[in-house]
Amino acid sequence: MRQGSHVIVLPFPGQGHLTPMSQFCKRLASKGLKSTLVLVSDKPSPPYKTEHDDSVTVFPIPNGFQEGEDPFQDLDDYIERVQASIKTHLPELIQDMKLSGNPPKALVYDSTMPWLLDIAHGHGLKGAVFFTQPWLVSVIYYHVNKGSFSVPATKYAHSTLASFPSFPMLSANDLPSYLCESSSYPNMLRIVIEQLSNIERVDLLLCNTFDKLEEKLLKWVKSMWPVLNIGPTVPSMYLDKRLSEDKSYGFSLFTPKSAECMEWLNSKQPNSVVYVSFGSLVILKEDQMMELAQGLKESGCFFLWVVRDTELDKIPRNYVEEIGEKGLIVSWSLQLDVLAHESVGCFLTHCGWNSMLESLCLGVPMIGMPHWTDQPTNAKFMEDVWKVGVRVKAEGDGFVRRDEFVRCVGQVMEGEKGEEMRRSAEKWKVLALEAVSEGGSSDKSIQEFVSMFC
Repeated sequence: MRQGSHVIVLPFPGQGHLTPMSQFCKRLASKGLKSTLVLVSDKPSPPYKTEHDDSVTVFPIPNGFQEGEDPFQDLDDYIERVQASIKTHLPELIQDMKLSGNPPKALVYDSTMPWLLDIAHGHGLKGAVFFTQPWLVSVIYYHVNKGSFSVPATKYAHSTLASFPSFPMLSANDLPSYLCESSSYPNMLRIVIEQLSNIERVDLLLCNTFDKLEEKLLKWVKSMWPVLNIGPTVPSMYLDKRLSEDKSYGFSLFTPKSAECMEWLNSKQPNSVVYVSFGSLVILKEDQMMELAQGLKESGCFFLWVVRDTELDKIPRNYVEEIGEKGLIVSWSLQLDVLAHESVGCFLTHCGWNSMLESLCLGVPMIGMPHWTDQPTNAKFMEDVWKVGVRVKAEGDGFVRRDEFVRCVGQVMEGEKGEEMRRSAEKWKVLALEAVSEGGSSDKSIQEFVSMFC
């Protein structure tokens, strides 16, 4: 590598953004390009190297809050302080790197912070925006930003169908939640729309997806912008079990923390378990938790359900005793470990993009129970385009009855339709592995990116 062959990577401070962008850094390292991963943290520490690899330097910076303050009490205040902290510390970091004789050549920044492009260009760096969500969502936001799709004030004022270039027809229930009612999440609506505000000036667009997954839409996207799809950013060891069995790889597939789940799953037959997990930001109301609990119980299938400690009191009394060996409730699991296990035959998910990609990459059919943001659109494609699962039918207020859970579990886990979903899921698993393997579409995209800055 020539001196100065490295880039700065700056994700938005949220797990759904940090995970894919940190994995991207590891992919760059495997191709010989060093990176500095800037983390906005409530407990900043001195810079350090990542485990097993000194090609990635982690550089924590403060989020602007003092100890004891609640950073999430006011979203606007949080975003303003994070932005102020980045604007203070990032230029200092760039200047220090320049003085050290190893100046960065590019800033890879999260799409939710488009103002970082001006900082990159102002310091002579290329600006590469990183979309952690798929094109199927970002393109919709683009049309809103350009004014070709208007967001109604209330969801009742929405047209029955929405049409976009290279998309299937979408109902109001298929759109990102912010686009169904502008008054419900005005701040979040502004953030997701503004991420496309300066896209014409961006030097490069990176996205956590792969070409075959959004093939039809990608033709339109590439006709508009310089795009490199670099996903799925799922650790390679999970995509190819040969790597997980290679002791020289540096770490094992399973961790001690997931031992309880693994032991329970090991006692089950292949494709016999429903895995239930909704991510850290989804909180179900007590009546919905009760209904889900009964639905899982009545489905007759084995199930592994992740319930945070703070949510356990929403489960029916004596439920654990009643389900016996049929179910296991845990407060935490390493999701990739569980999805990679052969006994898991179905994933009941909120349809967040990282979770969906993991399920697709590991060939696990899904039951979609989307809640907000991009999840309804992801669920639409999961069911009708990629055909790897079903979406629960909710009542008008969004409530899902136990009978619906029973119906969906039966549809995915049993019968010919379930077999079709399993075959389709296996197809996407193979295509995902092809994309990230040597010579695959995403592998070539990452190599192209590295070649620009090495």
